[in-house]
Amino acid sequence: MIEKLRAHSARFGSRALILSPSRELAIQTLKVVKELSRGTDLKAVLLVGGDSLEEQFGSMTANPDIVIATPGRFLHLKVEMGLDLSSIRYVVFDEADRLFEMGFAAQLTEILHALPPSRQTLLFSATLPSSLVEFARAGLQDPSLVRLDAETKISPDLESAFFSVKGAEKEGTLLHILHDVIEIPVGPPKGAPQADEKPSKKRKRGPEVSGGKPTEHSTIIFTATKHHVEYLATLLRHAGFAVSHVYGSLDQTARRIQVEDFRRGMTNILVVTDVAARGVDIPVLANVVNYDFPPQPKIFVHRVGRTARAGKRGWSYSLVRDIDAPYLLDLQLFLGKKLAVGQEGGDASFTDDVVVGALKRDAVESHVEWMNRTLDQSDDLDALRRVAGKAEKLYMKTRNSASSQSAKRAREVVASNSWMQMHRLFGEDADGQEQARVAMLAQISGFKPQETIFEIGHADKATSEAAEVMKQLRKRITPRVTTTTTTTTFDRWTLARPRTWTRKRTTRTTGWR
Repeated sequence: MIEKLRAHSARFGSRALILSPSRELAIQTLKVVKELSRGTDLKAVLLVGGDSLEEQFGSMTANPDIVIATPGRFLHLKVEMGLDLSSIRYVVFDEADRLFEMGFAAQLTEILHALPPSRQTLLFSATLPSSLVEFARAGLQDPSLVRLDAETKISPDLESAFFSVKGAEKEGTLLHILHDVIEIPVGPPKGAPQADEKPSKKRKRGPEVSGGKPTEHSTIIFTATKHHVEYLATLLRHAGFAVSHVYGSLDQTARRIQVEDFRRGMTNILVVTDVAARGVDIPVLANVVNYDFPPQPKIFVHRVGRTARAGKRGWSYSLVRDIDAPYLLDLQLFLGKKLAVGQEGGDASFTDDVVVGALKRDAVESHVEWMNRTLDQSDDLDALRRVAGKAEKLYMKTRNSASSQSAKRAREVVASNSWMQMHRLFGEDADGQEQARVAMLAQISGFKPQETIFEIGHADKATSEAAEVMKQLRKRITPRVTTTTTTTTFDRWTLARPRTWTRKRTTRTTGWR
């Protein structure tokens, strides 16, 4: 498109329109357009919410060649300024599936009707929902479909590990993964720019400041709600990690600062929601952690698609509770991969199979203990956790249901011994020590003694003094009988003879007599 536009034209209006679902993605697109058009005099303008309308009015009056915008702000300017779009030759819908998921269908249709029929329309999408197909059929002339995912849905360089966890241990499991599996160092990243360093004012290449790059331990953690983002970001900072966080309702300036800190290598971890993650382009991202398991396979594809790019290796780690198992099996069927649970079966590949297993108990327990101590010491963190717990209950009510077949299979998989066996990522449990440890802990947690504290340690209960005391106490525990008398009198005008019935209700309760 840039090659065909060639040079700036002051005589014609805008000739290219690029629509993005989010502000962050539009900013990334502007940055790439400026880099690709270097050496030409093409002018590009950014129209997104949160920026000054007066400045955007002035930018549009200068006849820019390429307009990069979000649908809502572009439509606003079109109506306010009465823009003539007859000069548009190219229109691009970036992340088209996301545009429809965010409710921009009406705006996109209105924009299309204002464009000349001779323009070329391009839609780019990671998935192909039915709404997008219907829009393409109605708004495009003889569209052609070009698929790049015919062979595989995720990168062949991506290695994935799925960990079976207990709901109460998710935070401790996350800390174990960050500390011991990914081995992210605590404190500021080595060689990171200082927070008080101010960018140079001599050169401005757009809204974002370049300089620095993500660290080798760069990790994105996906959560279900913004309350989880705030809670986990605070918890990880307590643990000493350098953390950034982004969610949809965060202030635009704060979002830009948080993303830039991660992009420039000032932080190692970025905690996000799915909505906020769109448009966050990190070219050398090393790891993706699914703290909350995605409810749909396509969401998993979007998440892990941020690593293992351009021939580089990448890892994804997913926490799977028992209630998440049906969604895991849906994902396994969607990817068409073999399911390898625990230590059973033959060899398994982290790139070609869905490998499930448990983490080492001693490592997880140490982090769980630290987390519990921290919660006791920090009232603010404990309050954030309670809020996140309430948000999770609402999220669980609204998330999509897994298929009935996967739900049925999940019950069998979770009930099997292999579900809590050690993950193959940590080697083989040749002597079965880890499995024996898990079984022993399960027996201890479910143990219910048959004797009271007074009888413990006495082999012969019949002759011990404590046993005699307990016998006398048990004799005194007899059902208590409570009799309630209810008198009902019928009016003499209702029946010929006034009568009174007395009802006795007997209730048996157990207590001290």
